[in-house]
Amino acid sequence: MRKLVVFAQFLILPAFFFYNPVQAQFTRLDSIILKNRIKIEFVLDIGNVLPTNTFVRLKNTDTDGLAHYNGYSLRLARQTTGDQLWQQIYGYPSFGVGVYSAFFTNTQNLGNPIATYGFFNAPFFKINRFSLNYELGLGLTFNWNHYDPLTNPDNTAISTDKSVYIDAGLSLRYLLSQRLSVNLGYGLTHYSNGRLKLPNFGLNTGATKVSLSYDLFDNPIQYQSQLKPSYTDHFEWILSAYGGERNVTYLGTLVDLVTQMKGINYLVFGISNTINRQIDYKSKIGIGFTMEYNGSQSSQIIVENGKLDELDMPFGRHLALSIFPSYELVIDRLSLIIQPGFYLYRKKAADMTPGYYQRIGVKYHFLKNTFFGISLRAYDYYKSDFIEWTVGHRLAW
Repeated sequence: MRKLVVFAQFLILPAFFFYNPVQAQFTRLDSIILKNRIKIEFVLDIGNVLPTNTFVRLKNTDTDGLAHYNGYSLRLARQTTGDQLWQQIYGYPSFGVGVYSAFFTNTQNLGNPIATYGFFNAPFFKINRFSLNYELGLGLTFNWNHYDPLTNPDNTAISTDKSVYIDAGLSLRYLLSQRLSVNLGYGLTHYSNGRLKLPNFGLNTGATKVSLSYDLFDNPIQYQSQLKPSYTDHFEWILSAYGGERNVTYLGTLVDLVTQMKGINYLVFGISNTINRQIDYKSKIGIGFTMEYNGSQSSQIIVENGKLDELDMPFGRHLALSIFPSYELVIDRLSLIIQPGFYLYRKKAADMTPGYYQRIGVKYHFLKNTFFGISLRAYDYYKSDFIEWTVGHRLAW
């Protein structure tokens, strides 16, 4: 067990060393790990690929190797103890980073993807040694055997070697001792490149999750409790801007297949104006408007000298105006946002997406009132439209 502690110290040393290089030279790593309540966790996924697109439905058999998969994750987690009020409000959650790998039998089409991600785990309630927990994870996945029109034409789910990793689940935790706990739960995972390149039907999995969590020190956790002031509602006005890209493939026959599938990446950008009311320590609700320029909207692709080019169109044909209700789950400086949107205005086109969309993402306030974020824009609830990279500022009253 001492070797396990030393290995964890080796992993954690760089982050804390750069945080305070002078103090780090004179502070025992044992006390650093103890202060931050570092845990090592191992998670096993025993899951199925959900048949949410044509590629998966055709290959979703034991013979083709897409019916089942196994996943393995190794994580470092920090157990909060109530140093800040938000930790007490969320029932003393844990959060950290992990490395994950999925193993499909069908490696020819999919490969063996590897993900690095951050996660947040908090209890709904605790009863003695038991707790019912929810968990959210977000990261990036690498090492896909992605779509290629010549060498891997079947894999229309993932068309790039990198993708977004989104995970959510529930688990029942049982504390075996003050250092060791076991978890049993179920989670859903989504992989997508956000339509940076087509085809991109995405991959969705569901899995039973079994995990062990081991606290590196056996000192009992001292949870701090402080008086929680009654919350006073307040409003905020948020101004934000975002940008991204949306891929469109060429459907003609004047170029080779590789060029057809490469298509053109169109610029997408916009500004949003949102009014929120924070109703308690955890939740904000509001309404917002977005004015957007979508270069792929009403676009036409032409061929010149064997290369794809976009036909110039009036600026106004690419504009859209939408309205959206907004919900934010506030976790200290971090927020999870959910915003279903509805188009109020846009030019009609043959390849229009539905008149409503879904936005889900995260944002982080690196200054008190200034934030950056990333969101996935989707339609039909599971089809990726594009990724929004956002920066914004809020005025509160």
